[in-house]
Amino acid sequence: MNREEQLFLNHLHDLAKLCYSRNIPVYTDFLNLNEQTVFLSNLSEFSHIRTAMDGGYEGAERKIVCFLPAYGNERPSREELPIRPLCIRSAAGKFTVACSHRDYLGAVLNLGIERGKIGDFLVGDGYAYVLCSRGLADFLTEHLTFVKRNPVLCALADFSELEGQLSFAEQTGSLASLRMDSLIALFTKNSRSSAVSILESERVFVNGKLCLSHSAEPKEGDIISVRGFGKFIFDGVLSSTKKGRLMIKIRIYR
Repeated sequence: MNREEQLFLNHLHDLAKLCYSRNIPVYTDFLNLNEQTVFLSNLSEFSHIRTAMDGGYEGAERKIVCFLPAYGNERPSREELPIRPLCIRSAAGKFTVACSHRDYLGAVLNLGIERGKIGDFLVGDGYAYVLCSRGLADFLTEHLTFVKRNPVLCALADFSELEGQLSFAEQTGSLASLRMDSLIALFTKNSRSSAVSILESERVFVNGKLCLSHSAEPKEGDIISVRGFGKFIFDGVLSSTKKGRLMIKIRIYR
């Protein structure tokens, strides 16, 4: 663990102590995959309290960690979390210019907002949903008026609206063996040796946790993110061929 990661872990311990001493829920900002890995790799150090992670919708990449009093039995509902979903919609009508994830993110950050206060963006045709810290919702609603060349309207949304925004491209393929390097090679359309390099360069995350093992066996339902290439859900083995190759299916986030 490097110095930056140790400082971040110390910060998590400070939040956990606050939760434990005051018996109140305490929350982090939105964590990136590296930060989630630090937390998950040291989860045993927080066994004296309850913890949960949520990004506002199933399959979210950026998530907050919730430190919860030990006496409770239930995790808070999404409506109780300190995050809010917003819908950013173009007001340019037929003159709307297509915008990417980067365009929406840039427009938000240009308002002086820290990246940790913003979660995932779900981009559609002429609109996007974004998760943000609760205290920023009113600010964004008032001050986010343009994305790229489009005038936009920003308004609070319901968490239920987010689930319908996910879309996937299904892909099938064959693997010689059920190993992470083989699966990454298939997904990235690279050689197995290139996939090994991707793993060793700390660019692969499984369910939010860094994966370095070439031979790790993916499990059905795993959400695998590969920096620079995207992320996908591993849907398991469909069948095997007479030569022993495994036919698998993945769903790639669009």
